[in-house]
Amino acid sequence: MKRCRLTITTIADGVETAITREGKMKLALSEAELLYREECAQVLIRLRNSTAEIVREGDYNLHLHLQEGMQTSGSIGIGGSDGEIQTFARRVAYSISQDALLLSLQYDLIISGERQKMKLRLLSRFEEEYED
Repeated sequence: MKRCRLTITTIADGVETAITREGKMKLALSEAELLYREECAQVLIRLRNSTAEIVREGDYNLHLHLQEGMQTSGSIGIGGSDGEIQTFARRVAYSISQDALLLSLQYDLIISGERQKMKLRLLSRFEEEYED
């Protein structure tokens, strides 16, 4: 994995948040892996065969598997308590170039029958792009 800089924009129920992080990324023809830290967690995103897997470990744990047009099961753990979470992926799209990754996800998180609409846009480039 090589060092990268990424910008992540999330929209949860209409509220937009954007963050910039440094991380590590590995790119191949049709798959990618991205690892970065948030304040209290480490996040791993794997893209392969038009699916996305998101694994977050830290102050809370989250494991999502997104496949466009499908409802899938995942898990969430908060304060030593684990539970199941459902996702319905409306869009899983990504583009990989030699030095960058562009990812677009639109999905619903379903917890105890309640739906939260989520959108995530991510742009990541290898660190060399930012050197002068």
